[in-house]
Amino acid sequence: MKQANLNPRFGRGLRAQWQRLGEGVLGNARYRRFLAARTLSNVGNGMGPIALAFGVLGLPDGSPTALSVVLAAQAVPLVLTLPIAGVVADRLGRARMIAITDIALSAVVAIQGLLFITGHASIPVLAVLAALAGVLNGFWYPAFSGLVPDLVDEEHTQPANAYISLGSNLGMILGSAVGGLIVSGWGAGTALLIDATTFLLNGLLVWTLRVPPRPSTGDSVWQDFLHGWRVFTSYRWVVVIVGAFSVIVMVLEGAERVMGPVVADERYGGAAGWAAVMATLSVGLLAGAYLGSRFTPQRPMVVGMICCLTLPAWLLTMAMGAPLLVVCAGALLWGVAIELFQVFWFTALHRNIPRDSLSRVASYDAMGSLMFGPLGLAFAGPLISAAGPTMAFGLAAAVAAVAILASLVARSVRSLTA
Repeated sequence: MKQANLNPRFGRGLRAQWQRLGEGVLGNARYRRFLAARTLSNVGNGMGPIALAFGVLGLPDGSPTALSVVLAAQAVPLVLTLPIAGVVADRLGRARMIAITDIALSAVVAIQGLLFITGHASIPVLAVLAALAGVLNGFWYPAFSGLVPDLVDEEHTQPANAYISLGSNLGMILGSAVGGLIVSGWGAGTALLIDATTFLLNGLLVWTLRVPPRPSTGDSVWQDFLHGWRVFTSYRWVVVIVGAFSVIVMVLEGAERVMGPVVADERYGGAAGWAAVMATLSVGLLAGAYLGSRFTPQRPMVVGMICCLTLPAWLLTMAMGAPLLVVCAGALLWGVAIELFQVFWFTALHRNIPRDSLSRVASYDAMGSLMFGPLGLAFAGPLISAAGPTMAFGLAAAVAAVAILASLVARSVRSLTA
């Protein structure tokens, strides 16, 4: 693999160039508002998964399988909603769609929190609310993925994506660290109410952006839907990477959202221990976003996928029952790697995909990447209950490694240049 020389890339000239780019991005008032909204929202996002997981496990009928049911109930409608969501976002306006879904999602999460506080939470009711949250998240994601190019010039897309990641991960670090303490001290319901508040404030901030929708092509919704599919499939490297991540996300969803909390409950001190792992992962995400704002490899997808091999390495630390400090170290490296990949990925999409089709392509990207996620969530609980942590995490690590290495065989991935 031929990579660019790192010495001039980190030299004085490049630092000056990135300073100018940063000023061009952060001098944009609408972009600053969006950055603030994402940072605030991710404080809640850091708390939410920890609160829901340990809230469900703490119910009288709570179990790893029950947690799988609730999370799968959210994942399935999310995946099914994504294809049409991209068309709606391109037509209605991406900022408006983000605002509407976040405000509605705040109500759903608030109800979850109140159910835990009042002692009325049950697996069937939580599963129904999770399904509503899945639909809203399905409409949110394509709009979010396509909004940055509506706010900044093309030359600023990589620093803009990196700064969004930096702010988001700062929020995640704070939310994850505080979330475990709140769940341990005041219960899952309180943490979920705080999460709901951040969704509401984020939605109100984004609503004020007033980014108009792109002019209509005059085509029907069905024609827009098919056009987005044709654009998506015309980029072979996109299809290959999305296919790989359909397996990677399946593994990650089960390991991080079900098996991880279960193992933490047994070995690492419960919610506080898993919050420490998630906070460390978020520190890695923050570091990865910083590196992503400074480093552009000549073969971004090759470098990004090689970095993703840190995922099976992290999963193996839990398979072996490593000390919490070692698990946190693995989470840190995986966080750096996946955030680097995310910056490279979004920048490649923003620079190669026509802007009028970006949300539709993003919806197919998300649908493909997440389509096996419900399977990972559904089978993770029964798997770890039946096979135990060593076998369950070892199998997850092997499957993830095969998917990552298989993507590097594709010539279209290896040949994509920055």
